[in-house]
Amino acid sequence: MTRPTSEGPEGLEGTGSAGSVQGAAGAPDLPYDVFVSYRHREPALSWVRHRLVPGLRQRGLRVCLDVDSFRLGAPLVLEMERAVVESRCTLAVLTPAYLDGTFTELENVLAEHLGLETAQRRLIMVLREPCEPKLRLRARMWLDLTADDELEAGCDRLAGEIRSLQPPPR
Repeated sequence: MTRPTSEGPEGLEGTGSAGSVQGAAGAPDLPYDVFVSYRHREPALSWVRHRLVPGLRQRGLRVCLDVDSFRLGAPLVLEMERAVVESRCTLAVLTPAYLDGTFTELENVLAEHLGLETAQRRLIMVLREPCEPKLRLRARMWLDLTADDELEAGCDRLAGEIRSLQPPPR
């Protein structure tokens, strides 16, 4: 799938789309378990698309990733908002490039704000490359996945954490 030039000055991070689906208990659920927010720069770009996301999907998670959940022609900012709203949580992949991106900042701010509105944990973070996040992000626990040999155990832990989150009220 091709996308518009997304690197622009800030790079583009994910979006989402879909209608409601039925959860395990038969109650309306969100279309996605997790929206992956990442910066479209190497080496994180390939790691997210070819290692992290497949690992999460192998564990049965419904992953919203921009390149396959994105409505072509839709306004990017609205797609980012939808991705956050239609997912149980947003998974931010922290790298120095991620912290420099304004689109990535918008995605994690939206997730944090929605979490405050719903009194739920809506932002989870993984550290992919050493970096110094802003205080509001440093105040949260994150999973260190800087070592490639930790990915399998990390995906197991992420899947368990994400499954433990209750879908927000609609």
